Amino acid sequence: MGVVKRLAYVAAESTDLSAWRSYATDILGFEVGSDSNDRLLYLRADENHHRIAVRSGNRDDVGYVGWQVANSAALDAAAATLDAAGVAVARGTPEEVADRRVLDMLHFTCPHSGVRMELVVSPEINFTPRFRPTRDLAGFRTGDQGLGHVVLYAADLRAAADFYVKLLGFGISDFAMIPGVGPLAVFMHCNERHHSLAFMNIPGAPRRIQHIMFETLSIDDVGRSFDLCSDRDIITTTPGRHHNDHTYSFYFKTPSLWHMEFGWSPRTIDPANWTTEHYELRGDHAWGHRGLMEMV
Repeated sequence: MGVVKRLAYVAAESTDLSAWRSYATDILGFEVGSDSNDRLLYLRADENHHRIAVRSGNRDDVGYVGWQVANSAALDAAAATLDAAGVAVARGTPEEVADRRVLDMLHFTCPHSGVRMELVVSPEINFTPRFRPTRDLAGFRTGDQGLGHVVLYAADLRAAADFYVKLLGFGISDFAMIPGVGPLAVFMHCNERHHSLAFMNIPGAPRRIQHIMFETLSIDDVGRSFDLCSDRDIITTTPGRHHNDHTYSFYFKTPSLWHMEFGWSPRTIDPANWTTEHYELRGDHAWGHRGLMEMV
């Protein structure tokens, strides 16, 4: 298995923190952490202290992405591997460690997406009070498979995949290909979740992130969420089932105009025995998700 064990958290920068506060509880069903303030929101979706952090800023984009490693020895080994490959690595300051609610961390800038990537040890767990969705939801499947997945933009998909495979031990689940053109996306795993990280090549994309996916515990969670988002006029796609990970899902807008995906019943994989696949994006290979190919 690779250095990275799971996706721990994603942080966003936003020009409208108040919109995110109401969106978190009314739409996502997340709890807003009691230690949030008028510059930073901690959003809780399970027993972790937070899965999303939203910081007040001058743009609407991803701020940084946190990846959990096993322990301090794994963190030191990752630092050495990245440094040997010529990647500038910095240890987290005491203030950053406290802010992320972890025991230790390092960070580097992804050379393919420009996104700050953080490797962290032991994110804080809150056993009590238990997480309770703030609206009618069964909850989210996280645990050993982590938050879900995050999809970022990159121009050279093969180089991006090669970077994460060679330096951090990710595996490539599959490539999504446009017939006669080449790869549109690459999907990568670090545990049994089909993909925790993906990159898409969309020239002229207005930001560095496309979406984050949370796996719901019930198909009804997807259905009720779709109705709610339809009523709020924030849906991006119709419900549908994906070609590669078989997830039944739909997408909807965040206050920062990138997207969330709520999905149910994705397939899991055996990372030790997986061989990379590829598939072609043709209209007759799946159903639903109208609007997905236009989504940026």
